[in-house]
This record gives sequence, structure tokens and C-alpha cells, in this order.
Amino acid sequence: MAVFRLNQALGHIAGCVILTLGCVASVKTGFRSAHLARAARLSPSKIALRQFRALPSRHAPLTTTRRNQFRIHSTLTPASAPTESAPVELAPCPMTIWGDKDINVDAIQADSTPLPAFPHEIDAKALGFNAGDEVAYFGNNKEAILDKLKVHGAVVLRNFDLTKTPSGFRKMWEQGLQLSPCQDPLQSVAARNTVSQRDGVFEAVNKPSLNKYFVGMHNEMVGTRTPKKAAFVCFKPAEKGGEFLILNGQQMLRDLSPSFLKKLYEKDMRYAVAQFPLGFLQEAPELVQNILKPVIKGVLDIAIAQKVDFYTESVWDTTTNNGDLVLQVRAAPNPPVLRHPETGEPVWFANIHSHSAKLRDMRAQIYSGGDEGRDKTTGSSKINLTDVFFGDGTPISEEDLKHVAEVTMKNVKFIKLNQGDVVLIDNYKAQHGRNVFEGTRKNAVTWFE
Repeated sequence: MAVFRLNQALGHIAGCVILTLGCVASVKTGFRSAHLARAARLSPSKIALRQFRALPSRHAPLTTTRRNQFRIHSTLTPASAPTESAPVELAPCPMTIWGDKDINVDAIQADSTPLPAFPHEIDAKALGFNAGDEVAYFGNNKEAILDKLKVHGAVVLRNFDLTKTPSGFRKMWEQGLQLSPCQDPLQSVAARNTVSQRDGVFEAVNKPSLNKYFVGMHNEMVGTRTPKKAAFVCFKPAEKGGEFLILNGQQMLRDLSPSFLKKLYEKDMRYAVAQFPLGFLQEAPELVQNILKPVIKGVLDIAIAQKVDFYTESVWDTTTNNGDLVLQVRAAPNPPVLRHPETGEPVWFANIHSHSAKLRDMRAQIYSGGDEGRDKTTGSSKINLTDVFFGDGTPISEEDLKHVAEVTMKNVKFIKLNQGDVVLIDNYKAQHGRNVFEGTRKNAVTWFE
């Protein structure tokens, strides 16, 4: 063991305490600011202090400065921003509807009733009308289209001219389908870039630095907030790959191992939403560790309570970061199977495929040769260090995780979208993801109540 110098340790602790405070606003997506410091060649304490000074408390008055910090950042130039419509008003993202835990998972898997086709497709060319008729088509067929979405879980709209621009895409869901848009689930902690701020159209993981990152299958849910529906649109397809991925959650329930599904439902599951690397503490004498660990954990817990609106628990862990000590932030346990809030049908609502650290590493080997390009990124998307456990905090076995991955990929649909193509998603009934890609890609999304 290296010689431990107390003054150096205290310097590390001071930096890590500030680092902890500076990072807490990113707990919903699992960021680690130590990598930011390395990328910028600054000390962790300096870069964390810069971040923390810029972060408002959720309990602070909503001053003009604070509103500006949380405004939606648009990637459109002023000249290209649409002016014909008033800026869209986004309602708060709705709370997750967990419902009662009264589902008989054995009965689900015994049900042999054929499931509806997934996804349902509507092709403008097959309908044979002109572009000028498209808004009227969506308005006149609103109930039928939304019924298809409720039954099938996903509806693909192809070859519509209206949806090739952000303003036209907005007309489709606002004037046509008359859906009510809501904030991005991440809005309370970080402003996701938008394709059009005025039209409420958010970016959908287009960064070239993340083109080798396979986005695992998930329902869009952060903490306790879940949009009911989403509309994903393609404004420019990637030159290669970049397919939009969708998964029928009802089919997942039928295909999973009965013993695993029953065990998972009985024990619940919980996510690790962030982790802070503190491996240097392992070199400290036990007495020093016993003094410093409660201090660091206490500061982290207090800081997180000021920044997020859902329950979290910080846990010391050495199993998820190559044996190095981390302070891991875990959300409250939740069931992996829910009843659909409108139909009452049981639905798979477990982001194991996207959140498991082991499955994420396995995908990196399969789809990007082990190099997802994360070392080239900075900011909140640099590292998404999530993980998943049973509700009691015990690990899910590698065998069970591989089983989830196998069933998931067997049922995933790779949807190649062209400009203007849209995928409507029932966020409780279907999961979504994204394939790796080459070139430039411009997909976007609007969330709905």
C-alpha cells in the first residue's frame, strides 16, 4: 500500500466534496465530473466549483437569472426559427403512474392471445393525397390514429411532407392530433438542446461524439416523471446506421423466463443514477476512512436533496467500477411491470437493458469494438454511469442480465427513418433506443402528457 499522507488526503477530500456538490444536478443521467476535469486539464475541485456556482437550488427564488439558466437552448439560428406560430407552452412532465402491485405475472405468460402487429404503419403515398391535405388528414383521423397507438404501442408515419420541418411537425401533433406537449423529463436538472425551441422539439441523441454509443431500450422516465406519449421525427437520416429502435413491452413479458420475471416482480428493482469515484480513499488507513466517509456521504445527501424532487440513497460500492470505491446514488425501488394507465394491460416498464452497466459494456464490445467514444465527450453526456439492482440492493446475476438482453434484441425492431418520417410511441407500452451510426443525424422528439 502506498504511503498515505494526511495533508494530501484532505486536499483530495476538499476537491471531492466540491466535486460532489458540483455534480449533483446530473444524478438523473449518471454523470461524473471528474472526467470533465481531466478533459479540460483542470483540477477536479476547480472545475466542480465552477459547475456548482452555476447551479441554482430548486428552493431558490425563480429570478430572471435562474430562469435563463434553465431555458431551453435552441440549435436553430434566429434567421431559421419559425415565426408564424406563438412559442409552444410545455406543461410539467407528468408523474409516473405506478398503480397497485396486483399483477399475476404467471397469467400474463400463460396468455396465448395473439398480440396486435407492432408497429402499425401509415403511409402517405398509399393514402394518395396532396401535401396541403395533411393537416386536415391528421385532424379528421385523430381518434383513429390515437386508437391505433393505444392498441399497437407504436405508429410509424411515412412519406408525409408536412413533418419535414419543425414547424410542420408541430402542426401535425398540435393542430392535427391535438396532443398536449410537456417538458422533457430532464428539464429540472439540465436543459436538453432543441431543434426548435419555439416548437418544443428536442434533440434526440445526435451528437457525433456519441455515434458509437448504442442507446439501450428504455421507457422515458426520470425519477418519478414519465411522459405518456412521444413523437420522434427524422429531419435528416444518418449516412449509415442510426436506426430508431422500438420494442413491444407486452411481447417482452411473454418471452422472459417465468422464474426470472416472477423473482424480479416480487423483489422490485432500483436504478443507480450516478456514481462518484473515490478510489483514493481505499489507500487510506481504516481510521481515516471511518472519519471521512460519513462526511462525504452526508454532504452528498444534503446537496442532492436540494437539487432533485425524488428519493435517492447514496451507497458505498466496489463492484461496479473495476473494484474502485465509488459513492453510488440509487433511486427508490419500483416495480418492473405496471398496468397501462388507460387500458389496464400489464406492461414491461423496466430499463434494465439501457441502465445495466454490464449490458452496456457488452454492447460496446459488440457494436463499437469496445470504444464508444466517450473519452472524446464533455458535459452531461460524457458518461452515463447507471446500473440496476433488485429492489433490496442485491445484484442481478450476469446470467439473468444476459437473458434480458437476449429477449430484448430478439424483439427489437430497427426502423429506418427518412426525412419527415415520424414514430408515435406509447411510452408505457413500448420502449425505444437508437443504433450506432456514421455521418450526421438529425432526429428529434416532442413529449406529451
